[in-house]
Amino acid sequence: MTTVDFEEARPFVDRSFPCLTAVRGIGALMVVTTHAAFNTGEILQGWTGAVLARLDFGVTLFFILSGFLLARPVFLAMARHRPLPSVRHYLWKRALRILPLYWVVVAVALLFTPANRDLGWEVWVRHFTLTQLYFPTLLPEGLTQMWSLCTEVLFYLLLPILCWIVIVALPARRSDGLPLRAITVRCAVLAAGGFAWQAWWAHVPGREGHYLQWLPGYLPWFLTGLLFAAISAELAVRPRPHVVENLGSDLLGCWILAAAAFGLACTPVAGPLTLAQPTAWEALTKDVLYTFAGAAFMLPLIFGPVLEGRARQRLATPAAVWIGEISYGIFAIHLFVMGVLFRALDIVPFTGNFLTILLLDLAITIVLAGLSYQYFERPILGFKNVRWARRWERAPADRDAIPVDGRAATR
Repeated sequence: MTTVDFEEARPFVDRSFPCLTAVRGIGALMVVTTHAAFNTGEILQGWTGAVLARLDFGVTLFFILSGFLLARPVFLAMARHRPLPSVRHYLWKRALRILPLYWVVVAVALLFTPANRDLGWEVWVRHFTLTQLYFPTLLPEGLTQMWSLCTEVLFYLLLPILCWIVIVALPARRSDGLPLRAITVRCAVLAAGGFAWQAWWAHVPGREGHYLQWLPGYLPWFLTGLLFAAISAELAVRPRPHVVENLGSDLLGCWILAAAAFGLACTPVAGPLTLAQPTAWEALTKDVLYTFAGAAFMLPLIFGPVLEGRARQRLATPAAVWIGEISYGIFAIHLFVMGVLFRALDIVPFTGNFLTILLLDLAITIVLAGLSYQYFERPILGFKNVRWARRWERAPADRDAIPVDGRAATR
């Protein structure tokens, strides 16, 4: 008689995540709103201004999504005892998704924004290489939001190392599945290091320094997504009762906790609303609260019922998904458009007109982002699976590589 591996015999059907594309759109709209509030001075208007200032929380959602969507393939492959996806293919697809539009926006902003016209060649080099965050100079007008892209791209490059740190020496090929407890401990240790970094660098003086925006301080957000990826992959291959599934079934409860943490972050305990330097305690508190709020917000969209309840169903509607699809264009273009609006309407920055700037910026940016996605970004993405790139996935040397991303990419 032959022994049948029933796990291998039955076809594997992975779960879907229909709400996550819309979360990208939510994050992008938060970023546009907080920048409009900052540049018009609205963030100084009482408690509503505090809430608007803290809508930089959209970056938290982006980073958690990156950790989840880009790390999940490696954990899924490990849980299924399959060869791991190709590092080269993963980086090729990330480059196609991020760099073409980014380079266009950088060139347009540096060429056509009056305040940027006298900037030297070194500014161009730094921006085209996404290294501007590591020099003690102010970021050019219309491109200040790109700090988060610098941090995120560094995470893309270091993801193979981070996954290796999390999974090295773990018995990942065991028949009883991924060792989630050990993975959780390692993620927690790395996240603690990120919190410590953020608190330490909060003391570095100088308004032109970008130390608080470097990757180590945001590792807790990326690692939240990475941990969710490991748990999700294991439960997809070996379904069983788990605490995250129970928590994810209670969307309202999770979102109440997320709102409570976000509300605390809107108070002075999380530091200044402006670009003033926070204390170590304030920087640490904001980082912890955003991590908790982001985890609580994302958990019921990753675990629990796929489309149960009105909130999940609304996030899966065509309009919400479309905004998510064009969210990278919204993120990349909106500050250049905002600068044009200030000049065209002869509005002095920090003197009001919040709703005027916000609504016009959203209207124009969404149109431009939609056109960009349809006629520029999407055609370029068609090259992600060209013949020579597909061969990378079959190469034996890549059996221990790190993941390719799925359709619900982070940007």
